[in-house]
Amino acid sequence: MSLFKKDVPTPEEQKNDAGSFAGFALLSEAKLDKAKLYADLKNDWGIEIADDPEQNDDVIYADIDGYRLVIGLMPTPVPDGEAEYWAKGNYMWADAETVVAAHKAHAIIALLGKDDDLTARGKLFVKVVCAMMKQDSAVAFYNEGAVFPPKMYLDFAGMMENGNAPVLNLIWFGLYGDGDKAGVYTYGMRRMGKEEMEVYVDKDKADFNELREFLMMVSSYVLDTGAILRDGETIGFSEEQKLPITLSKGVALDGDTLKIGYAK
Repeated sequence: MSLFKKDVPTPEEQKNDAGSFAGFALLSEAKLDKAKLYADLKNDWGIEIADDPEQNDDVIYADIDGYRLVIGLMPTPVPDGEAEYWAKGNYMWADAETVVAAHKAHAIIALLGKDDDLTARGKLFVKVVCAMMKQDSAVAFYNEGAVFPPKMYLDFAGMMENGNAPVLNLIWFGLYGDGDKAGVYTYGMRRMGKEEMEVYVDKDKADFNELREFLMMVSSYVLDTGAILRDGETIGFSEEQKLPITLSKGVALDGDTLKIGYAK
């Protein structure tokens, strides 16, 4: 039986979505305070967007650093209970499903552009979402794979203060257990143009916190340096450490994934 494992798009679908930075700001009311959004982007991140009086109050189109930002306000909840479904899997937010179920509207957020530097675009996308999470009506941020409350999302983005990729904003670290194995998998690396990763140990030795921290460290390394992990190679975080990398059929995810050997 899986722990917090959810149905996800196929690997081919995800590869086609590489560079697809889009998500939903869940709102308590159908209101978009553009003035506050622009002020927060400027004050927090140095991003300036000039208000366009010809745009509708519920739509934003803007060019930022060569990318195209699109935000559209929708006066209804996310359809088909999708947000509530994904909220169930957030093991860090106890009442996620209840809080998310109360949202009355949502804003679609998308950042479009070339796929030459997906990590840079990912950082910019997270900055925009952070500003949206400061809207008075913000309830949560949802994209396929995870739902986060505003404060949690903003706290995670603090990793960018040191120039690091906001791995917790961009990648979901799912927990999985079946038979005699237990471990952690990434969901979101394919959007970043990378292979998804998994790490497993014997179930009776599994410490999910340790495994999650380890896979977060590997993911951060890959996103921050642009490293490409390959089947048959090793990875280590000291001169002595040489952990094997194996590309094989996924355990928690469909398609092939990179299995990273784990040792304390």
